[in-house]
Amino acid sequence: MRVLVTRAIEDGLALQAELLGHDVSSVLAPMFSIEFFNPVEEPDDPVQAYLVTSRNGAEALARYTESRTIPVLAVGAATAERLTDLGFEAVESADGDAADLTALAQRRLDPADGPLIFLSAEIVAGDIEGALSAAGFDLQRVIAYRGVPERSLDRDVEAQMRAGDIQGVLFFSPRAGRIFVSLVEQAGLTSFCTELTAYCISDPVADAVGEIPWQAVRVATKPTKGHLLALFAAPCDEEA
Repeated sequence: MRVLVTRAIEDGLALQAELLGHDVSSVLAPMFSIEFFNPVEEPDDPVQAYLVTSRNGAEALARYTESRTIPVLAVGAATAERLTDLGFEAVESADGDAADLTALAQRRLDPADGPLIFLSAEIVAGDIEGALSAAGFDLQRVIAYRGVPERSLDRDVEAQMRAGDIQGVLFFSPRAGRIFVSLVEQAGLTSFCTELTAYCISDPVADAVGEIPWQAVRVATKPTKGHLLALFAAPCDEEA
């Protein structure tokens, strides 16, 4: 089986190796590239904790602060692992999505203990900022990076889709899904997707790619990379 990986190149390369463990080969087809912004100055008041929702957010945090001892709450295991690799010593994973990260912050942290810093992209899923502010936290969102959309599909990717060499596409965000739909329509490849399965990390992602007539759409039981990869071992009667 061969699938397209629509994640940004850094995440996509790591995912390719994991897919091989499921006997799945893959082709990188990133829907956007990552551009990091110059770090802003840290606040004068001591930070209680940082919140990070992606591996790119982990990279941004490493650029933002020299401290590696302040607690960091990560959205999932892959992000937590990257933070640990970057030297952060007090990392905890919410093992889920933005709502799970918000809930973890409310369980673990106290509004009276100081401000929180949320390192994010320009476009975020969920309302972490609003939910934690409503809960009494002093939260500062720092927009530290952005995804620059691709303007067209890679020629090799397009050729493999036309030749029937691709059997599925992995999607990790609604934005990547929407970009893919746009580029497929632009390339005149919509009809070729009737032979493909869309593997989606969440229902919002599945909704974002719903305009395409897929052979099947499969959604992870939880919004984590591990649960998405588990779809390759799950029986096909779970398709949605």
